[in-house]
Amino acid sequence: MKTSKRLKKLRTLAELAVRLPLPSGPTPIKAPLDVVTRFAKAWNAGDASAIGELFADDADFVNVVGLWWTSRRAIRRALKRGFNEWFKGSEFTVEKLSQRLVGEDGAVVLARWRIDGQTDPAGAPAPARRGVATVVLQRLEDGTWLCVAWHNTDIAAAADTNLIIDGVVTPTSYLDQAGDGS
Repeated sequence: MKTSKRLKKLRTLAELAVRLPLPSGPTPIKAPLDVVTRFAKAWNAGDASAIGELFADDADFVNVVGLWWTSRRAIRRALKRGFNEWFKGSEFTVEKLSQRLVGEDGAVVLARWRIDGQTDPAGAPAPARRGVATVVLQRLEDGTWLCVAWHNTDIAAAADTNLIIDGVVTPTSYLDQAGDGS
């Protein structure tokens, strides 16, 4: 199938998608930046239910490896599993925040974060990770906010992009590695 036909088919499917109505409120989010601080507080308590309350019923959440959860329930379920296993006792720290209001009822928040205390599949301590979250929020009728989309990206130090090398996503730099100008 040609790319243009495939894109047209995907666009048609997206246009047919039914979105659930947003709740009338109130939510725990009083201002857009509150979503990240509340997320961090709930993360550090290992409380997937509290994180779920920050999201619309049909919210989208994309994690650092591209897993895409498409409901509050799926987000809560995935994070609960993480808190019971590889994120148990981990700490989520917000290092930098910014926001941009989009009209009167929308906002985009960017947050640079750090996770300490994650474990590897064998249960051994893993090095700290840093990343960036892009969060989209919608203001409800009562003036509180609700997260409708969240996307996380790991920061890969000294990399410009990713390449697939031997079937593995590998952070890669195009900068001069040898330092000889070649």
